[in-house]
Amino acid sequence: MIDNSSVGGLIGKGGANVKRVRDESGAHVSVLKSDTRSVTERIMILKGSVRSVSKAAFMLGELLIEARAAGAENRANCAADQAQLRLLVHKQAVGAIIGKAGAVIKDTQNETGARVQVSNEPLPNSTEKSVSITGTPSALEAAFGRIAQQLCENPLKPGTRSYEYNPNASSYGGYVPPSQHALPLPIGNVAAAVGVQPSTQKIAIPTVCAGCVIGKNGSVIRDLRAQSQTNISISDPEPDAPNERVVTLTGTAQGIQHAVYLIRQLVEQYQPHQHQQQQQQQTQF
Repeated sequence: MIDNSSVGGLIGKGGANVKRVRDESGAHVSVLKSDTRSVTERIMILKGSVRSVSKAAFMLGELLIEARAAGAENRANCAADQAQLRLLVHKQAVGAIIGKAGAVIKDTQNETGARVQVSNEPLPNSTEKSVSITGTPSALEAAFGRIAQQLCENPLKPGTRSYEYNPNASSYGGYVPPSQHALPLPIGNVAAAVGVQPSTQKIAIPTVCAGCVIGKNGSVIRDLRAQSQTNISISDPEPDAPNERVVTLTGTAQGIQHAVYLIRQLVEQYQPHQHQQQQQQQTQF
């Protein structure tokens, strides 16, 4: 979870900074876009081995310090040589980070020099808690690695429900997580029932992941439209942002958030070797 004021410094001109983080760390890094100006936070997806995401945490810490020096807001009130990374962790998984009587989190802080804090309650309309890690880039790297290892060794139980935090939800009057059993109502019926017009939202996905969202001959995106009762289209990459493609979603607030949830799941589960052929066959939908 990244402060909106720091996003520009993390991405860099033409995406140069985030590209360097990807290349040098080996981690997959992307920042989801938002068209809502009032949003103060953005979601960053960071995926890879424990070693690669820890290296990425070090580099992101350096970039956050540089961004703050260049005028970005210091909402975390960090020291000049420190930064803060905020992880979104399922409420059922934070126990592995804290440990019995707080033993694990105490060891993490003592051995890395970072300060680690876990929010008391999940973030609005989600099953995720915020885990804040504050320290120098080296401390962030060490603490991030220990926490990532704990999460790998203590996975969620099969069947655990997970609803991801969405900073955009307030723009739609609150997000009602999609039920695993109830079918979404058609957009026309919902609009007629509550007397509202369909909304439109745009998000960005990495270009390399577009194939897994579209599917062979558009099979996946058709299924996403049917499940969410939302119109979904994916634009071609812009010349100044070749690594991202904009996804436009139109429908009810609940339908849009359901679609965003499904798309994010696909992006986070993306495996390059499974979709190379799909990427070569992408067309606009």
